Amino acid sequence: MKDEHRIAVLDIGGTRIKAGLFFGSSLIQSAECDTPAKEGAAALLKAAGDLIEQFKPFIAVGVSTAGQVDPVNGIILYANENLPGYTGTRVADYFRERFDCSCSVMNDAYAAALGEGRYGAARGHSDYICITYGTGIGGGVFLDDHTYYGKGGSANLMIGGLITHPELRRPDDPFAGSYERCASTTALVKIASSVDPSLDNGRKIFARISEPEIMEAVDRWLDEIAVGLLSILHIYNIPCLVLGGGVMEQPAVLSGIRKRVHDSAIPGFQDAVICTAQLGNQAGLYGALGCITQQIEIDC
Repeated sequence: MKDEHRIAVLDIGGTRIKAGLFFGSSLIQSAECDTPAKEGAAALLKAAGDLIEQFKPFIAVGVSTAGQVDPVNGIILYANENLPGYTGTRVADYFRERFDCSCSVMNDAYAAALGEGRYGAARGHSDYICITYGTGIGGGVFLDDHTYYGKGGSANLMIGGLITHPELRRPDDPFAGSYERCASTTALVKIASSVDPSLDNGRKIFARISEPEIMEAVDRWLDEIAVGLLSILHIYNIPCLVLGGGVMEQPAVLSGIRKRVHDSAIPGFQDAVICTAQLGNQAGLYGALGCITQQIEIDC
């Protein structure tokens, strides 16, 4: 097995750190651990480095991570309270110095989108948007085979910040009335628990989907998802939308979204492909691979 084909990857989240070793495009080893978030950035990086230490030798490290990322320099521009002290961390420099190899760093939502583009559901599409529905809503935009981050003050787009309910806006809450508040899995649980407080997660909700009141709650949530997707579709004129998150694995969800978007889209926009993500919780690892592979190709 030639060392030049071995690449280590990391997916750093607020609660877990995943690691993998790729030989070419095949994931041949994996490991994970809890994120020592409360211990600070130095402890987090050491834990991540210790995970991939077992994979040596490798020629490069690709990192998918929570937070706003400067992808050119591999620096965390902003991270919320889930990762205290992480803002300003020079992630790429740490792994370059520790392992004496190339390193690239990418925001986790964009890494998942890149993974789906190179190895998953969006293969063959040069233009696509990947949106993940979970506790919040995140995503990545790819135009003409390139990441599109925008040129404003943020390091990436805020798909979850799309305003879908202006009547709910409040000056003290920038996310009030947003797509994230109204269409995330958290929003689904809020809608369903108003019917039955015991419905505190998606599995419980879909286990009772045959009940009319529960179906009505899910339909309200699907309406919210479709409203945001229609806006995104019309603005970007994108041919492929990839929807991620565990809740998207429910058969009724994808078919319900497709019907709503198709029936309500402006003429000329109905033919967009709407599909579920294929890589699951390994999307970030594959995205980290895609990111470092691109860098190596450019450097060569």
